[in-house]
Amino acid sequence: MTTKLTQKGQIVIPVELRRKYDLGAGAEVELADIGGEIVIIPIVIKNPIDEAVGIIKGSKSTRDIMKAIRDEEARFEKKKR
Repeated sequence: MTTKLTQKGQIVIPVELRRKYDLGAGAEVELADIGGEIVIIPIVIKNPIDEAVGIIKGSKSTRDIMKAIRDEEARFEKKKR
């Protein structure tokens, strides 16, 4: 497949390849120079749980968060009546 570079140096990955490799908007790819060729490598999350570890940092416990959610739900239900 052939594609052209834009003035900004961007390329369009053909739809067939985007579908084949499940590359939607915001998908990340790595560019590698391998033996004088530019290779595009899709970045795939192996285990979403492992990848998510450490992204949420805060001082509240799960119990505190759940209580806040229940309190908010109770306020919402009270307003509905």
